Amino acid sequence: MKAVSSRDNPAYKAMARLAASAPERRRRALTVLDGAHLVAAFLDAGLAVDSLMVSRSALEEAEVASLVRRAAPAPVTVLGDALFATLSTVNSATGLLAAVRVPEGRPVPPGADLVLLLEEIQDPGNLGTLLRSAAAAGVKHVLLSKNSVFAWSLKVVRAAMGAHFAVNIVEGADLAAFLAAYRGTSVALAGRARSSLYEVDLRGPVAILVGNEGSGLSKGLLERATTQARIPMPGAAESLNAAVACSVCLFEALRQRQASHR
Repeated sequence: MKAVSSRDNPAYKAMARLAASAPERRRRALTVLDGAHLVAAFLDAGLAVDSLMVSRSALEEAEVASLVRRAAPAPVTVLGDALFATLSTVNSATGLLAAVRVPEGRPVPPGADLVLLLEEIQDPGNLGTLLRSAAAAGVKHVLLSKNSVFAWSLKVVRAAMGAHFAVNIVEGADLAAFLAAYRGTSVALAGRARSSLYEVDLRGPVAILVGNEGSGLSKGLLERATTQARIPMPGAAESLNAAVACSVCLFEALRQRQASHR
């Protein structure tokens, strides 16, 4: 454990670049976790931290001190509170930052039970919520098409609240090729679909397709899906946010599966 008081310190400079620059994070295949909750979720997944930075006051907290011990043998740098605050990625400094390696996406089996396919999702908050709902519903694999927002951006990681470490995230995926090999049912969420979501059997292996926030799913993916489904909306709203619509679909699948088991 090393105490640092200067911005000229190499470890401080490296973390500052990582926290401030998306290209730097992509180049080094690293991201930054800000706060005890995210660091704990990362360690709970059995993953190894590259390095830690902690404020002097936070190190006195039992939770933070425990996480520092759990992260061993990762190097730990202790900063004064004012210096640490200059690195914080949130409005109120949490006192704990971890640089961690971005896990590589694993191949998804063609018979995977419940899979989420996302096409050109652009908003970091939306993607974070999608990942969080997927993890909560028991989804094990999430595939993102090219031109989607970087899944490991700081805003996405914060919004997902640790979900990144519970699901297999595959970026730059060829969604059409996956659907061609998939042995389950593929359900495309589409506002103009004839079938209601609640009429679709979601109990077997299912891939759920969600499209771009503005334009929805591409024609190619809509045509490749086994079925298209809409969420009935008798109210005045024209549509639902992509993350909300997906969450409704995921938990309808969960409801059907639990009812089937009973």
